[in-house]
Formats: sequence, C-alpha cells, structure tokens
Amino acid sequence: MPAREVVYLLLLTANPDLVELYRQDCPECVVTIAKDAASAVRKAPKHRFDAVIIESRKDWAIEMKLLNDALGGTPSMVLVGSTTFLRRATEPLKALCNGHRAPRGTTRLHHELGLEEFIGAKLRDFVRRMKLGAGSDLHSLLVKAVEKPLITLVLEETHGNQNQAAALLGLNRNTLRKKIHNLKIPIAKKA
Repeated sequence: MPAREVVYLLLLTANPDLVELYRQDCPECVVTIAKDAASAVRKAPKHRFDAVIIESRKDWAIEMKLLNDALGGTPSMVLVGSTTFLRRATEPLKALCNGHRAPRGTTRLHHELGLEEFIGAKLRDFVRRMKLGAGSDLHSLLVKAVEKPLITLVLEETHGNQNQAAALLGLNRNTLRKKIHNLKIPIAKKA
C-alpha cells in the first residue's frame, strides 16, 4: 500500500458546509479556502496546489486561468461543479491523498451507481447536514423522507390501485391507507 502524502488543496467556495465536508473526508489535505481566485492568489502559499476544487459559477474558467498564471502550473486534479456534485466528489481526492492516481473517466456519475450506493451517498450527505445542524430523531425523519416518495411512486405505477400498490409494497391495504393519510399523499380521484 502506497504511503500517504500531504495533498495541498485549494477550495474556491463560500459554502461552509462544503468546506467542513472536505476537511472531514480528507484529513491528509492541507486546505486553503478562498471565495474567488483573486483572494486565493493573495493567500497563495509558496508551494503548488495538487488539487483545485471550484464551486461552479459562470466565471470559473477565467478564475482557473488566473490561478494557473499566478500559481505556476496546472494542478494534478481540478474539480468544478455544483455544490451537490462536489459533495459526492471526495473519493478522487482521497485516492490522490493515498498516492493513487485515478485514471481519467473512472469516477462514476449518480446514474451509474447501484441503488444501494446511490442511497448510501445521499444518506451520507443528509446525516452530515443533520450532524452539523445538531439534528435529532434521524431515524423517523429518514423513514418519512423515503416512505412518502416510495408510496407516491408505487401509487403512480399502479394507477392509484391501492390493492396492487399494497401488494407491491408488501403491506396490508389498511396499513397502506393509514400511511397515505398520515403522510398526506394526495390520491387521484377516478374519473
């Protein structure tokens, strides 16, 4: 197993949750945080950055060029994307910290993940946000958050037939009706 090495990371974002996530997930990284390229250049250390992560905005390409010119070269890894994308993108950075260079095209997109992997990634984000916000009663919140869209989707697929929906879900029809009522799931009236 390759030895871990210190990775210098530049994170261009104003989102404190994203900063906390990268600090937690990548403890081997020395993280420099800046809101934009100009402030990053002012904070620039005497070493090169191994990775630059930019929360996307319309001028990100200009910011990247400014960084390349000011900091002397392109980093090993550049990630640009929305907050949602960047929350899921810590794996390549962890690999970089462990001395692995991931081949291009090995990162999987959300539609390429299996159901269990996708739900796991989403739950990880949700649990972190709850932890940062000092949330409680996580189990019931998650059950409701999953149960309502699941029942709604099954009802749509069965065209509102509660007997078929209950059978598909493995529930008693009366239990399903109670859940529909408690979760305030609208029922389409048959014409």
